[in-house]
Amino acid sequence: MRKLLILMTFVGLLPFIAGCNPEDCSSENSDNPDQKCDVSDTGQDGQPDGEDGEPDDSPPTVNEPPTVGEDPAPVEPPPSQAPTDPSEPLKSWIAIADNIADFVDRINNSDKLSVQRTQELFSRGDTCHEDLSTSNRFADAIAFFVTELSSAQKVQLQGIASLYGMSSSDSSYYPVSLISHPLCRVTKSSLGQTIKKVPGSTTIAMAQKFADDHNRLRREYLDGSDQSREELQNLWGKFFGCLAYKESLSTSETSSSQRTASKYAPSGYRKPAGVKFYDDPAQSEASRLNIGLFQFTPNYSGNINPCFKQWNRDYPSCSLPRGNRSDMIRVVGSSLQHFNAYCGVHKLLQTFSVQVNSSKSRNTHPDNRPGGSFKNSSSRCVTPHFYAGWAYNHFGPLQNSTGSNLSKLLKCVYD
Repeated sequence: MRKLLILMTFVGLLPFIAGCNPEDCSSENSDNPDQKCDVSDTGQDGQPDGEDGEPDDSPPTVNEPPTVGEDPAPVEPPPSQAPTDPSEPLKSWIAIADNIADFVDRINNSDKLSVQRTQELFSRGDTCHEDLSTSNRFADAIAFFVTELSSAQKVQLQGIASLYGMSSSDSSYYPVSLISHPLCRVTKSSLGQTIKKVPGSTTIAMAQKFADDHNRLRREYLDGSDQSREELQNLWGKFFGCLAYKESLSTSETSSSQRTASKYAPSGYRKPAGVKFYDDPAQSEASRLNIGLFQFTPNYSGNINPCFKQWNRDYPSCSLPRGNRSDMIRVVGSSLQHFNAYCGVHKLLQTFSVQVNSSKSRNTHPDNRPGGSFKNSSSRCVTPHFYAGWAYNHFGPLQNSTGSNLSKLLKCVYD
């Protein structure tokens, strides 16, 4: 018998929201036109890319009537029954890291994920995990936290939970992880109800392939296949490795990144190699400066907040103080990017939690509300493709914010 899966510690999130949109940070911010993605950003055509990130009751354009299909996959047992032994050593993440480094770097004709980084004294978050003590690649950090966050936890939004149709208390929340739920089907009609820029048929087919691969491997894992579990985490590892390139790695060493780092650098700090700094003047102060692999703002009231709180509960022996802006720049701009990688993966759990626990139709996939009634949280599917103001999605490519960045992401995953 496998041991019982551990319910990870409760998440606290956003004690106050003054000056911060529900996901102001919807990222892929860059001086590259394809890397500009906040919901209030300008897309490739120079027109405003959506609205300001606040929840919106107005329905998006739906080009065809929604269809109700079969559930994408059998539902996973509650976490207390899942066939996983989290007490076993994390052996597979190293192989996953090698796969991320080899595959994603090759696709991008670069070495950003595979190069060995130098640990600096100011990198507080980079010294927390013994398993990573001799593994200094960005690929190592991504793979490690993909594996860690494949275990389910309760993820809440506290101060803004009501905006997403969620209880202000997490006591009733259903836990989520990268693999806790099947992925929803991806069609023109379903995307018309979850994002504002529906891509073309080729991109939709690739997104559906990712969902099919996730669901197939997940079913096999639930039937007891450890190999399928590792393949599933490999799939997500490639996904996040490609996303890191789209968010920051392809332009991390530009002159603009260097200038921005110099402008905001606290005393004794210098920009580490591979760590992108982006200053977005179109955003509020809470979201203007974006740093690192997955582009986070060094502002405790902004997009970093839920990750900060969960990190401190997951890893209490290495808790990070709220600190001031200078302290947070050192955390999100650390040389090994451990916290930034953790937060990037955890962001997907945050949008999954909204979709699984919301009581509003706007905030969950149409397949979770057939006939107007909601499925139980345990029976719902989740999707990465949700507009920021409707399901607290951080990443622009997942929303197809520029009209082409989702296609570029998926082409990296499925080269």
